[in-house]
Amino acid sequence: MTMPSLSLSRQFSMELHGRAIDECDDIEELRRVARTLLTAWQLQASMSEQYGAELLGLHRSGAGL
Repeated sequence: MTMPSLSLSRQFSMELHGRAIDECDDIEELRRVARTLLTAWQLQASMSEQYGAELLGLHRSGAGL
């Protein structure tokens, strides 16, 4: 499956935040960022799953990953 390319503004945002992460030497701050990103990733995955199921007229069982 081919991944869609990111818009220029999203690429810029990724570069900007990536550089901030690279420059951070506070392990606790990096852990907080990692946990926040993990939560955001799982929420996005859940919302995408739900939206896809709604578009297909399917019912979610609530037993997603």
